[in-house]
Amino acid sequence: MNTSFYNGVSGIKADQFYLDTVAENIANISTVGYKKSNAPEFSTIFSTTLTDSYFSPTANDSGLGVRKTAPTLNMSQGIFQATDQKFDLAIGGDGWFGVQGLNNQTYYTRAGAFNVDTNGNLVDPNGNYLLATSGNNITPTTLSQSIMEDFGKYYGKGSTTLGNAFAITDPGDISLGSVGSQTKINLPDILYYPPIASTYVKYQANLNPQINIASTQIDINSADISSTTNSLNNTISITGSVNNTAQILNPKKDDGVLITITDINGKTVKASSSLDSNLNWSLTNKDISTLDTSKPPKVSAKLITNQEIPNKEHFTSTIISPTGKKDVLDMTFIKEIPQPPQGSVWNADLKILSFFGQYDPSVSYDPTKYQIDKVSNKVYSIVDSKTGNITFSSNGELLTSNLPTMSNSGVPLNIDVGSPNSYTGFVSSASLDKSRSEQHDGLVAGQLKDYGIDENGNVIANFNNGRSLSIAKVAIYHFQNDQGLNKTSNTLFRESANSGNPIFFTDKNGSPILGAKINSHKLENSNVDLTIAMSELILAQRTYSASAKSITTSDQMIQNAINMKK
Repeated sequence: MNTSFYNGVSGIKADQFYLDTVAENIANISTVGYKKSNAPEFSTIFSTTLTDSYFSPTANDSGLGVRKTAPTLNMSQGIFQATDQKFDLAIGGDGWFGVQGLNNQTYYTRAGAFNVDTNGNLVDPNGNYLLATSGNNITPTTLSQSIMEDFGKYYGKGSTTLGNAFAITDPGDISLGSVGSQTKINLPDILYYPPIASTYVKYQANLNPQINIASTQIDINSADISSTTNSLNNTISITGSVNNTAQILNPKKDDGVLITITDINGKTVKASSSLDSNLNWSLTNKDISTLDTSKPPKVSAKLITNQEIPNKEHFTSTIISPTGKKDVLDMTFIKEIPQPPQGSVWNADLKILSFFGQYDPSVSYDPTKYQIDKVSNKVYSIVDSKTGNITFSSNGELLTSNLPTMSNSGVPLNIDVGSPNSYTGFVSSASLDKSRSEQHDGLVAGQLKDYGIDENGNVIANFNNGRSLSIAKVAIYHFQNDQGLNKTSNTLFRESANSGNPIFFTDKNGSPILGAKINSHKLENSNVDLTIAMSELILAQRTYSASAKSITTSDQMIQNAINMKK
């Protein structure tokens, strides 16, 4: 009879453990990332054999109580809950987040409720650091007062209350490192994307070579002009021709000549003449009494004639200076007159212009240093100025380009107008329709807008210049036996001899990979099913009551045996 007492007591203990397990599951039904414990398994402690006959058709063992075994974890995935927090993370598949405790111990969890602490580190609610592979692309920097003021305006603070500044570089695609190389993630507030200076500009366009005939004025070479001044009666006689001016293509009789006579004080007298049949012109005894004739005046002349005028094409492109300023590449192409027998030649006037200020009529601007845009009334300083030329075949294909490399405030800037003997860039054809297009590199500076995490675990910094760069990759750890992890709290686990060491999955090349997707703005809820848990609770209650009843029954049997003696 004593055996039945012990059986009942061991049953109560086992059922109490069963009840505790179910109660813990129910208590954590709302705990993020919680993995429920399966109902514990029970086995007999030991047994005795009543008979030991080879011929006995049945076993005659008598059990002497029950013992409990450790409950196993149920690793099924909980339902995802959408949140408005960008650092709320949920693993879609197998695996664990790694977090580093204040004691430098690494724990593993499915609870992905992370946030940024006062030091800029990504932590869980208990202050454990989320582990990831760092891109090592953030370094301390010193920013100018104006840039810090811009940050201050963006954050609604003064520039002196923002803390330390950091600069970022592009790390490319961050690959997951080894298990032992993972570190905490720091997200600075003042993160600066340095400007990238432009190094090339690429064009496609048609320089139309169509011949345009119009009236034009062309300077007559001073070597073709002679004059005689009569200081007594204040007159001047002038003769000239158009022999030595290459720009004059088809001079003819009766073409007009505009004459300007200038004295030593800069005062002028205008006159006119025309070409004779020999392409000579003259002016006799022109009155210059209004001029100072103490010294012979200077004579210049222009021929007015109808001939081909040079075509002009103008291009501008925004480029980025090394300081992040938006400068302008200004290019003017002028068709060379006269043209060669085959094809065409275009001369280029190239400038890099930087905005200087609004035009002030009272200021005298040096034309070698400044260029005035009369349409917008803006003044630009000339950063660099060079010339070159390009040649085309009679079919319009680009033959050669002698455009020089410009200096973008010290950074070489290449101007690409196409490959020789091709139609890839500039062409020159009166019949070919080629739309204008332009490409350039370079990027203005950027200020941090916010952070985010994508499904590949990349922690991304987004900037107001439109660029986004990765700064780290969140790690997902795996184990040979998840059931063997040691539970240290409701959602934190440690590796053990049964679980094996943490590992990373690898691809076919042996490179570490996550092995699962990371969902941002989501949390994994507990995987406890309340319906099943309540059923298990009722079952635990009934078995507990039954074990207790076996004790009271055994007590009554002993009492009856004692009464029999009386």
